[in-house]
Amino acid sequence: MTTTSPAGTGRQLLDADEARVARASRELTKIAAALVSRPMDRDLHEQMRAFLDKESEASLASWDVLLQRTPDQLKERISTVLTIQALRTAS
Repeated sequence: MTTTSPAGTGRQLLDADEARVARASRELTKIAAALVSRPMDRDLHEQMRAFLDKESEASLASWDVLLQRTPDQLKERISTVLTIQALRTAS
Protein backbone atom coordinates (compact mmCIF):
# COMPACT_ATOMS: atom_id res chain seq x y z
CA MET A 1 0.00 0.00 0.00
CA THR A 2 1.33 3.37 -0.96
CA THR A 3 -0.01 6.69 0.14
CA THR A 4 -0.56 9.00 -2.80
CA SER A 5 -0.30 12.74 -3.08
CA PRO A 6 -2.92 15.27 -4.09
CA ALA A 7 -4.63 14.80 -7.42
CA GLY A 8 -2.49 15.87 -10.32
CA THR A 9 0.93 15.75 -8.68
CA GLY A 10 1.61 12.11 -9.54
CA ARG A 11 3.99 11.78 -6.57
CA GLN A 12 3.68 9.18 -3.84
CA LEU A 13 4.00 10.15 -0.22
CA LEU A 14 5.82 6.96 0.85
CA ASP A 15 7.61 4.43 -1.31
CA ALA A 16 6.89 0.72 -0.80
CA ASP A 17 9.75 0.16 1.67
CA GLU A 18 8.86 3.23 3.74
CA ALA A 19 5.19 2.23 3.87
CA ARG A 20 6.02 -1.38 4.83
CA VAL A 21 8.35 -0.27 7.64
CA ALA A 22 5.80 2.27 8.91
CA ARG A 23 3.02 -0.35 8.98
CA ALA A 24 5.26 -2.88 10.73
CA SER A 25 6.37 -0.32 13.29
CA ARG A 26 2.77 0.65 14.10
CA GLU A 27 1.65 -2.99 14.37
CA LEU A 28 4.58 -4.06 16.54
CA THR A 29 4.22 -1.02 18.80
CA LYS A 30 0.51 -1.78 19.23
CA ILE A 31 1.26 -5.41 20.12
CA ALA A 32 4.12 -4.49 22.46
CA ALA A 33 2.02 -1.91 24.31
CA ALA A 34 -0.80 -4.41 24.75
CA LEU A 35 1.63 -7.06 26.01
CA VAL A 36 2.69 -4.73 28.84
CA SER A 37 -0.80 -4.73 30.31
CA ARG A 38 -1.82 -8.24 29.19
CA PRO A 39 1.38 -10.30 28.92
CA MET A 40 -0.39 -13.66 28.97
CA ASP A 41 -3.16 -12.81 26.49
CA ARG A 42 -3.32 -15.68 23.99
CA ASP A 43 -4.81 -13.47 21.28
CA LEU A 44 -1.88 -11.07 21.52
CA HIS A 45 0.57 -13.94 21.29
CA GLU A 46 -1.27 -15.14 18.18
CA GLN A 47 -1.14 -11.64 16.66
CA MET A 48 2.59 -11.52 17.28
CA ARG A 49 3.12 -14.98 15.75
CA ALA A 50 1.01 -14.04 12.72
CA PHE A 51 3.04 -10.88 12.18
CA LEU A 52 6.31 -12.78 12.47
CA ASP A 53 5.12 -15.50 10.09
CA LYS A 54 3.58 -13.24 7.45
CA GLU A 55 5.25 -9.83 7.54
CA SER A 56 8.49 -9.95 9.46
CA GLU A 57 10.88 -10.93 6.67
CA ALA A 58 9.54 -8.39 4.18
CA SER A 59 9.56 -5.68 6.85
CA LEU A 60 13.14 -6.45 7.82
CA ALA A 61 14.19 -6.46 4.15
CA SER A 62 12.58 -3.04 3.70
CA TRP A 63 14.31 -1.80 6.86
CA ASP A 64 17.65 -2.94 5.39
CA VAL A 65 16.87 -0.94 2.22
CA LEU A 66 16.17 2.17 4.28
CA LEU A 67 19.38 1.72 6.26
CA GLN A 68 21.37 1.80 3.02
CA ARG A 69 20.24 5.34 2.22
CA THR A 70 22.82 8.06 2.53
CA PRO A 71 22.23 11.14 4.67
CA ASP A 72 21.64 13.16 1.50
CA GLN A 73 19.05 10.66 0.27
CA LEU A 74 17.30 10.74 3.64
CA LYS A 75 17.23 14.56 3.63
CA GLU A 76 15.76 14.53 0.12
CA ARG A 77 13.03 12.05 1.14
CA ILE A 78 12.15 14.09 4.22
CA SER A 79 11.92 17.23 2.10
CA THR A 80 9.77 15.48 -0.50
CA VAL A 81 7.39 13.99 2.07
CA LEU A 82 7.02 17.30 3.92
CA THR A 83 6.35 19.15 0.68
CA ILE A 84 3.71 16.65 -0.42
CA GLN A 85 2.07 16.74 3.01
CA ALA A 86 1.93 20.54 2.83
CA LEU A 87 0.33 20.34 -0.61
CA ARG A 88 -2.23 17.82 0.64
CA THR A 89 -3.08 20.03 3.61
CA ALA A 90 -3.47 23.08 1.37
CA SER A 91 -5.81 21.32 -1.06
